[in-house]
Amino acid sequence: MEIIKSEPGYLTILTGKTDMGKSTITVYDASELLKLGKNVIFFSYEYCQSIIYNKLISHFGVGWSTLFHLNIVDAMGLNLREVTEIIKAKKDDVSAVYIDYLDLLRKSTYAKPESDTEDLKQIQQIVNDLAELAKELNIPIVLLSQVGSSSNFEEAVSRLNSFAEKVKGNNVIKMFIGKGNVIDARISYDDIVHIILVDGYDLRHFSSINIKEIYEHN
Repeated sequence: MEIIKSEPGYLTILTGKTDMGKSTITVYDASELLKLGKNVIFFSYEYCQSIIYNKLISHFGVGWSTLFHLNIVDAMGLNLREVTEIIKAKKDDVSAVYIDYLDLLRKSTYAKPESDTEDLKQIQQIVNDLAELAKELNIPIVLLSQVGSSSNFEEAVSRLNSFAEKVKGNNVIKMFIGKGNVIDARISYDDIVHIILVDGYDLRHFSSINIKEIYEHN
């Protein structure tokens, strides 16, 4: 089941408010590749390896032997150069890269920004460099990002668009995740989240997933 849209040579940015299930869906997405025998690198800036392994084995039905295809990197403190070096070292033996998440990668890479403008420039540089890396190695890279606690959907989409403004290769897929009442006020199921493709300000529904169901049926 394709939950997150990704393509070889493209950087996918998946953003949304906190507690939307970005990390869970990303681990689930990785589990689907692992079950196909694909090699995956997962950079985790927030969760320890045991939490990710527990999700994969206990909830998403990944077998022990399949885990040989997974390289979980405890990324806390790793900057962009170090992340890039790890990916390049595995370039001939990796099918997808996940980075969870952009905001902590930025903190490990740059000094604390003095303004919102500088903060955005730092993010744009990371996005540009990862997009170039995805294109150079012809692999999909999925990058997670938070938009804080803002409930303003248009503002969140505008910020997401700004992340990729400096990318020259036009190889960024932008996605926004939100629960039903964020995307459509008529939907109020708390466990269902919707993944929206963002092209400028043109929004297109891509997939929906019930968080409880992926835990219960794998």
